[in-house]
Amino acid sequence: MKNKAVNALIEMGMPADIKGFHYIAEAMELMENEDMPRYWGWMTVLYGRLSEMHDDTPSRVERAIRHAFSIVLTSGYLEAVEKYLTLQKTTNGNLLVTFFLRLSQVGK
Repeated sequence: MKNKAVNALIEMGMPADIKGFHYIAEAMELMENEDMPRYWGWMTVLYGRLSEMHDDTPSRVERAIRHAFSIVLTSGYLEAVEKYLTLQKTTNGNLLVTFFLRLSQVGK
């Protein structure tokens, strides 16, 4: 799942040298392996796990992910962005779940 995420993020035009890029790719792997979106408070757990993996804080992880999504939503390749994300209700949680679900459908 992580490789699919990396390829999709690059396809959308997200710069690979920002923290949010790597956090989103790793989030997809965590979401797949631990079935996170199925329980209440999963975003808090996700940010906590990512912050532990990178010796960072959950708030910095959240901000980096928000910044990365903001880049592709404002200046990414629109056709690819629409393929993987939604342009409405653009919260981190909504974007992460939408991205995860659409990546899960790729190759099926």
